[in-house]
Amino acid sequence: MRRLRRAVPGVPLHVTSATRTPERQAAALVTKRNLGDDLRRLYRQNGDIADALMRAPNTTSAMAAIIRRYMNQGRYLSRHMRGDAFDLRSRNLTAAQRSQVMSAAQRMGAKAIYETKPPHIHIERIGGAASNLELAAREAAGRGAAALYKKRKAIGIASASVGVILLLTLVFLRKRSQS
Repeated sequence: MRRLRRAVPGVPLHVTSATRTPERQAAALVTKRNLGDDLRRLYRQNGDIADALMRAPNTTSAMAAIIRRYMNQGRYLSRHMRGDAFDLRSRNLTAAQRSQVMSAAQRMGAKAIYETKPPHIHIERIGGAASNLELAAREAAGRGAAALYKKRKAIGIASASVGVILLLTLVFLRKRSQS
C-alpha cells in the first residue's frame, strides 16, 4: 500500500476492505447479490464454491457456513481471505485517477480490477511474482488460517487484524527454523 501511495501522489487512497473472515466475506457477498452481481461470473475460478453460494439463502450466516466449510478444506473464495488483497474506495476518484491507481498497481505486478457492485478498486497480489520464501509463507498462512479461525472463534475475537498476519508469519518462520 505504501508503494502504491508513492506511485500516485495526490490521489486519495482509502482502503475499505482487506483481510476478511468468513463472516466479513459473506457480508460482502450479500451486498453484491443484493446489487444484482453474479457470483458465478465474479468467482469463476472457484465455480463450485460460487454455485453453492448462489444456491444458499442470501444471508451472512448461510453463506459464511459455506465459505467456512471450503476454507476448512484449504479452499478460499477470495484472496481477501488469504490476506493478499484489498479494496480501495473509488467513489471519491475521477475516472482518470481510478485509471492512474490501477495502472500503477499493475506496473507493480498486481492484479487491479474495477468492480461496479458496489463500486471499488480491487487489488491483489501487489508486488508481482513472489520469492519462494514469500510463496511458502502465503501457503503456510493459508493452511494455518482454518485452524487459526477456529481458535479465534473459540476465544471470541471478532475480526482479523494485522496482529493475526504477524502471528502467522511468526508461526511459519518458527516452523521453518525448526525444520
